[in-house]
Amino acid sequence: MNYDIVIMGGGIMGSAAAYFLARSGQAGAVAVIEPDPSYKEATTPQGAGGVRQQFSLPENIAMSTYSLDFYKKFESKLVDIPDVQSISFREQGYLFIVGKDGEETLRKNVDLQSSMGVKTQLMDKAATASKFPSINRQDITLTCYTPDDGWIDPYAALQGFRRAAEHMGVTYIRSSVTDMQCSRTEVQSVALADGTTINGKYFINTAGPWANKLAEMTGASLPVVPMCRVQHFWKCAHELEPLPLVKDESGMFFRPEGDGFAGGRPSFDIAPGLIDDIYSGFFANYFEEVIWPMMAGLVPKFEAIKLQRSWAGHYAQNLLDGNMIIGKYSHGHENLITACGFSGHGIMHAPAVGRALAELAINGSYQTLDLARMEMSRVHKNEPYAEVGIK
Repeated sequence: MNYDIVIMGGGIMGSAAAYFLARSGQAGAVAVIEPDPSYKEATTPQGAGGVRQQFSLPENIAMSTYSLDFYKKFESKLVDIPDVQSISFREQGYLFIVGKDGEETLRKNVDLQSSMGVKTQLMDKAATASKFPSINRQDITLTCYTPDDGWIDPYAALQGFRRAAEHMGVTYIRSSVTDMQCSRTEVQSVALADGTTINGKYFINTAGPWANKLAEMTGASLPVVPMCRVQHFWKCAHELEPLPLVKDESGMFFRPEGDGFAGGRPSFDIAPGLIDDIYSGFFANYFEEVIWPMMAGLVPKFEAIKLQRSWAGHYAQNLLDGNMIIGKYSHGHENLITACGFSGHGIMHAPAVGRALAELAINGSYQTLDLARMEMSRVHKNEPYAEVGIK
């Protein structure tokens, strides 16, 4: 089978790229190779769905600003696509919390965000308690509230991008890539698990936590591994005021979800790449021993909570600096690009990155937002380009 552009990985990033390629009308025939159309094992459906502009790097802020606006207008942007469900965007804000050691960094980050048009509100401990009375921890020095931020249903967003792409002519192939055939200057085709060969002119690797497995097929290496992340849903015996998504310097976060709350803390002290059963071994008592005390320490009413369920997913963790890698990555293969290693930021940046991938594939360069600082060259030079402050 012959296609102009072949996308390997049909999660939210691959499907967003497929959508923007199809919408451009310039991409030709596009195929997405995705082994699991139910997305049972995919990263996207397990995510928290947060979309926020609180970052320290201008590229991340700009990607968030674009993606936030896109998600707020998601249904209207896809109004010509049948059977697209609401992504349930909830504009309830983000609240970052720091102690004394994080105050200077938070202020610098907010200065940059404000200069780029982000609506921010810095609050000391007293002002934070006045606005959100349930939040009360002695070490709080400063918080930043961004009221325009919020969260979405990530699975609905993924399905929306996919349905739009398919409606506009993109072909989804249910299989997995087992090999790539290359000349000295480009990738020519990919072999699939079902024995099919897919020929293409341009190839995009959006395989998420497993992007490096594809990279190895061309002799390349990406510093991206699956990092296990566990989330929890609990109910509280007490009534709380409407709260934003709250996150602190430890990586702990929570947000309202239905009649309860969802949240957790990435398991940074477990080796990246290790995939554990959340009901055995390391994670057996993780909520009771780690999450619950941290939550109750920040929100005293969370002393009276009842865990309802826990579930595991993965970050596509970039071991160099925790930020994405985009663009060419395999030496000598000019028609192969990637977007990977989002380290928890993939859902919130999918519209901006999907647009950027489409621009690279069609035009060979960024047309709207310059993401050159996020490319593979920094990996080769061992020059991390990391977020400062709360990640």
